[in-house]
Amino acid sequence: MIALFVLMRFTATGKAIRAVAKERTGAALVGIDVAHIYAVTFGIGTACLAISAALLLPSFYVSPRVGNAFVLVAFTIVVLGGMGSVVGALVGGLVIGVVESLSGLYLGESLGQIGIFLIFILVLLVRPTGLFGARA
Repeated sequence: MIALFVLMRFTATGKAIRAVAKERTGAALVGIDVAHIYAVTFGIGTACLAISAALLLPSFYVSPRVGNAFVLVAFTIVVLGGMGSVVGALVGGLVIGVVESLSGLYLGESLGQIGIFLIFILVLLVRPTGLFGARA
């Protein structure tokens, strides 16, 4: 996570990725190769997925549908932290992890995800851009 933060914040590639994400046409006008940045971003995302899969492999069976359990939680973490904020995603992940553990402890494992969505709804009611999101 720290390496991804440093890459996105302090390198020319990170600046190019952020520029292409914000305004593709403007980035192309200032000389950024948009197709190359898309390929680099895809590679970084694939590397993050590979690291996550390697860490989760000892705990879960391997099947094509094993990722379905994580998609909704990952979406909740990204939106809760704020779209485009790496620090927000880190804080959102920590908050969601603690809330899921505590709600699983008090409500039972089958109802553990209810706490996630209650926190998600409460944060979006108070701060629609997420915890670290900026207004568009």
